[in-house]
Amino acid sequence: ISVIDLTLLDEHATAEQLHELASKAQQYSVAALCILPKHLSDISSEISVKRATVANFPSGAQPHQQVLKDINDIATRLRVDEIDYVFNYQAYLAGEQHLALSYCKEAYQVCKEHNLIFKVILETGALPSNESIYEISRAILDHGCNFLKTSTGKIATGATIPAAFSILAAIVDSGMDCGIKVSGGIKTAEQALHFMQLARNIFNQELNSKCFRIGASSLLDEVVKNLQAS
Repeated sequence: ISVIDLTLLDEHATAEQLHELASKAQQYSVAALCILPKHLSDISSEISVKRATVANFPSGAQPHQQVLKDINDIATRLRVDEIDYVFNYQAYLAGEQHLALSYCKEAYQVCKEHNLIFKVILETGALPSNESIYEISRAILDHGCNFLKTSTGKIATGATIPAAFSILAAIVDSGMDCGIKVSGGIKTAEQALHFMQLARNIFNQELNSKCFRIGASSLLDEVVKNLQAS
């Protein structure tokens, strides 16, 4: 539970749904509550859980200057601790590697200025191979980030073990202090444990929310149900 980013990225989420989610996040002390920027102001100031939101979401192809402005506006106007930024993988795959990486670096710099944790979403399900996931991960690590994240959860293919392995290998090979966030389609405790064991083995350490996160919406309910049953 302590490594779950409890997530609701639905444009049409109601105030009731958001309040219920925030109450769960507070009750069970999850790693963070991840919601859309427009919903941050709907969360009570009494909720002490870290707040995460998204930028350049979900396509990764929004106008760059607008993305930077959005991050700056979110950081200055709203209470937020973490930004999950969608890497412009479409530009990268189209041969504009330098452009995509420079955009990512500039977004990271804005987050650093505001002391925000910066998680880069690769959208691994849209990338052509595990080798490309590794190569892009290494390139992003060279430009700066706090976490590498598998997926937005908005395309058919979410987190997979091979994709997570490729990201973890890149982090370890880089020697940098960076965590991994797996997200997209993780609904059961069994799925989550597979990713956790993989990360534990490759990082060669016990996991905590500074090095490992799971982005999920329904996973918490199953874990709590299993705990109650035991």
